[in-house]
Amino acid sequence: MWGYLSEFWDAITEVGGYTVEWFESVGNAVAGAIGGLFENLIHHIYDLIYLTWWFVDALQDIFSILLTPITWILNFGRGFLYTAFKTPEELGLELGDIQAFGQSVFDLFEAIPYLNYIFLGAGAMLGVLFLGFLIKRLSTI
Repeated sequence: MWGYLSEFWDAITEVGGYTVEWFESVGNAVAGAIGGLFENLIHHIYDLIYLTWWFVDALQDIFSILLTPITWILNFGRGFLYTAFKTPEELGLELGDIQAFGQSVFDLFEAIPYLNYIFLGAGAMLGVLFLGFLIKRLSTI
């Protein structure tokens, strides 16, 4: 086998007068070209994967922005419907825990005429301000 390979080698080197260094340089050039081909291929595949990742991330951000007001409304509605028609005892609250003021504070508030209407008006104004804030916030999206 080695004899055949040495004869083959001698026949190749005698025909063109090529040296061993020439064959090494040709081999290195071919290996470099194949390596460059795979490097470019891998680079382009990575670019496509990165572009796909960026596109999916951008879609996720868009859906998140579009669905945020809906989730706010649904969470508020769910919490309101859960707590609005229940007594504090049904919610697990005791009235003793809620009352943080003494009787003298309650007497003071009861002495103010139309205090319930004042609180009702203040609450309505806060509600209107909150709705204005929500509308302004939603109009910028």
